[in-house]
Amino acid sequence: MNRYLEVLNLPLRYHLAAGLFIRLFLIVYADFHDKTYDLPYTDIDYSVFSDAARHVYNGDSPYKRQTYRYSPLISYLLVPNIVLGKDFGKILFSVFDLFITVAVKNLVQRQLGPKSAATNVPMYCSFLWLYNPLSIGISTRGNADSVSCFTIILSLLFLQTDVVKGLKKYALSGLFLGISIHLRLYPIVFSFPMYLSLGVTKIPRQTTFRQGMLILWPNISQLILATSCLVTLLGLTYSMYALYGYDFLYETYIYHVHRTDTRHNFSVLFYYSYLNTNQGLDLVKNVTNLFKAVILFLLSIKYGPDPQTLPLAMFCQTVVVVAFNSVMTSQYFVWFLSLLPLVAHSFRIKSSKALLLAIIWVTAQGAWLFYAYLLEFKGREVFFLIWLKGVVFFCSNIFVLVQLLRSYTVGYGFGFGQATHLKTQ
Repeated sequence: MNRYLEVLNLPLRYHLAAGLFIRLFLIVYADFHDKTYDLPYTDIDYSVFSDAARHVYNGDSPYKRQTYRYSPLISYLLVPNIVLGKDFGKILFSVFDLFITVAVKNLVQRQLGPKSAATNVPMYCSFLWLYNPLSIGISTRGNADSVSCFTIILSLLFLQTDVVKGLKKYALSGLFLGISIHLRLYPIVFSFPMYLSLGVTKIPRQTTFRQGMLILWPNISQLILATSCLVTLLGLTYSMYALYGYDFLYETYIYHVHRTDTRHNFSVLFYYSYLNTNQGLDLVKNVTNLFKAVILFLLSIKYGPDPQTLPLAMFCQTVVVVAFNSVMTSQYFVWFLSLLPLVAHSFRIKSSKALLLAIIWVTAQGAWLFYAYLLEFKGREVFFLIWLKGVVFFCSNIFVLVQLLRSYTVGYGFGFGQATHLKTQ
């Protein structure tokens, strides 16, 4: 046990080296696996990224590659795949995992106060990302979500710490939030609670509409954050539109608004989408989106105004976005798993219960994957059973989230003592 603790408490640089080694090993293994087995290790999206990068390298549009539905920035990042080698992108995404690890450690340390460094709580939190099997798997399979996750964490780091002092930090926070929204639409939901965190610390239930408008009237820090975010987002969007026209708008944004996926989809709406393909106006999905919007708004109002609970608001919002989405794949899980280390230290929960919640979530996911395997590789007609497992998985997501919310205690620090709270910005 002492030996284990000694290894666990090694300086972060040793863990970063270990995390990188694990990822490099899996990248090398992926080449062997892809040549040997029918079910590839490498994500199909990685081939899409590489093909789009080849088009960009040749001076063409990345959207000449069918099914490329991402920002052109991703294809730019992967141009070295064509010049240096096909695994460059996987290595790059793995390096972004390390960046996230360092950013998480610094952010948690500033959340809990300088004394928390002596307890190693910030470093333990960073391990939840560095050694997470899903984050490792997603990056080494060639998925680019570590890039957008990093920009979100960086936006929060500038917002809530004094890495950069003065009003510049709000401009930088807005800059990286704008980049993250450009890369992935879902971070737009963070803009409201982040905005609220720079204003009043609490919004009473009895607030009238007029009072609400006064509360939302921006102060200087809120104005800088919002302006920086909008200018960055609009600037990037206009630049990409100028280069690639409507193809960029449709493939990067519009497609994802009405996207349906009737095979690779954990969503509770999976079977409904399968039965109602090409049916025009979709009332069920519109009602679902309305409920989702209401929940996201309430989470913002509840946890957004207090800087101490802002990371919780963002974590909960991401879980809701993923759980209620009409399309849900494994890569979506890293969206909230990248935010989990920022709040995990404040869950006042027994290790046995935490393990049980993890088992519930993983088991529900595994049950869905089993029936998806029967459909994809055995050709069995199990759509209805997959949908039932999707319902179970949806319930498990909501159940786990509720249990975590009930156990949330600001500054708990894994029980190492009540830590210093964040000061109101």
